[in-house]
Amino acid sequence: SNTENSKKTEEVYQLSYIEREPGTDEYEVTMLVSDRYIRIDEAGEESGYIIYDDKDKVIYSIAHHDKSILVIKEKAFSMDDSPVKPIVEYLELDDAPSVSGKSIYNYRVYINTGTGKEAEEETCTEIQLVEGLLPEVRGILQNYQKVVSGQQVNMVDNKISQFQGACFYADQVYNTGAYYEKGLPIQEWHSNDRSRILTTFDKISIDPAKFKYPETYRQFSIDRDSKISMP
Repeated sequence: SNTENSKKTEEVYQLSYIEREPGTDEYEVTMLVSDRYIRIDEAGEESGYIIYDDKDKVIYSIAHHDKSILVIKEKAFSMDDSPVKPIVEYLELDDAPSVSGKSIYNYRVYINTGTGKEAEEETCTEIQLVEGLLPEVRGILQNYQKVVSGQQVNMVDNKISQFQGACFYADQVYNTGAYYEKGLPIQEWHSNDRSRILTTFDKISIDPAKFKYPETYRQFSIDRDSKISMP
């Protein structure tokens, strides 16, 4: 009966972020994280949402306007195939306040460019994280990142070029979310100039139907050979 269903709720974590990227105003993103699912919504955006199913390791990106779902399945990849070998620097931030009694660390991924006197470091990813915070959500967030990266790996030719530089590969392609093994990111900066700040995290009760996607929508996938037709 309907009354029974309406009472059925599930405890999940809600993580809210402010995200910034070049060319747009900052926007708010909310993640609902359960043992099995993630749901990602952009505030005030009714055009769709993202569901990640950790059991099947599949991302569903739902678009209402054409009733479609982009399906991204897990594709295994090896870091050995990356054309770059990034270096990680992991340092405690001495003067930072603690969060839930835990220390904040800076996790920086960089590459060395040039040699000899011309040698320089180029930062590809910079993350401030709270060490050891919320292990119950970090595992699934890392798995989600690995599925995103597996899709990216599948789309590239592994050649460094003017448009796809070394940091592109280190940060946006071969990114296994290893920082999640250390702690929960509260600020992130990426080499495509996208950044985000974690504003709040809470436990809330939701209707488990939030993790469903419309069964009737057309599902499709993209691979390197896909010709994406522009409208």
